[in-house]
Amino acid sequence: MAQILALLSLLKKLMSKELSSLSSVRFNNFLFCILFLMPGGTRSVAFWSTLFFQIVILAPLLVTFSIDTQHRLPPDRVATWPLTRTQRLLLSSVSFALNPLFIVLFFGYLLWMGLPAGLFFVLLALIIHGTVYAIGRLSFKLRMPAGFSLSRLPLQTGGIAQEMWREISGTLDFWAALFLAISGTLYRLFGRAPEPEAFPVLSLFVGIAMSTIAQRMLRLDEGRALLRYRLLPIAGWKLLVTQDMTFLIPLAVMVSFLSLRTGVAFGLVAIAVGRYPSLAQRANQRRWRFVGGDPRFGVAQVLLGGFAGIGAARVGLWVLPVAFALYLVSVFWGELLWRRSLTA
Repeated sequence: MAQILALLSLLKKLMSKELSSLSSVRFNNFLFCILFLMPGGTRSVAFWSTLFFQIVILAPLLVTFSIDTQHRLPPDRVATWPLTRTQRLLLSSVSFALNPLFIVLFFGYLLWMGLPAGLFFVLLALIIHGTVYAIGRLSFKLRMPAGFSLSRLPLQTGGIAQEMWREISGTLDFWAALFLAISGTLYRLFGRAPEPEAFPVLSLFVGIAMSTIAQRMLRLDEGRALLRYRLLPIAGWKLLVTQDMTFLIPLAVMVSFLSLRTGVAFGLVAIAVGRYPSLAQRANQRRWRFVGGDPRFGVAQVLLGGFAGIGAARVGLWVLPVAFALYLVSVFWGELLWRRSLTA
């Protein structure tokens, strides 16, 4: 019991240290989705009318909270402590509840929606944390199908695409977008009376969930790949286009059953806006986390990309060439920035 109390005291000190720094909560465009879930009307109506979308958005956030919990205390050191399975689960749950952003969201639900919504948030969090905790103790490995290799792509860009795909699939942004896309697709295929206007909006949500990655294309592994790319005998624009297509093709597949034109238009604009921070800004990015972006470019991605996506869905397909032209300008500008970085 004394050991548990000592560990809880340590977790309390860690929480106080994290709360004392604004850097404990990194900026991610996916958080913008929460702003879209604040309709008019009473609080109870707002809560129940958006319950499905709240679950879709909260689930990936709670997953990353739980993963952070597993690494807050060194796993190797925790394994040497004489704790029972129940005590380890209790310690992990308390550490999960002391996550700064978890506390902020809980009080936000409690004050905005009321006690029932706050209790719902806690229940959903405990279910997700228990699931992640159990899966983290299973011994299995995911393997790609035999013969599958991105390195067989032409123009000697397969290695770049393979590395980029590994980094993208190692972010929670990708899995959040995939979860949104699957949920929206199931709604369209099996819903009793699916609302057509919902599909462009869902496609935008998928794009927003992926968009922060566009700001960190060259920094997803803390810049290590950037050093290798500089040694390759390849033009800068080819490198950028290869990375862009590795980002855009999965996005297009995910929104193909929702609103393809909306997702592609948003993706092109998001890549164009994120070109400068990707090439010019330094940022540390850990795997299996939400990507931390620049709020200035994040706001521009959401607003400009949202205009392009909604325009493509409601105004016409002519918006796509405009978005593609903006993307081409960003490619040539990125080529100039790439050359400058090589000579710096």
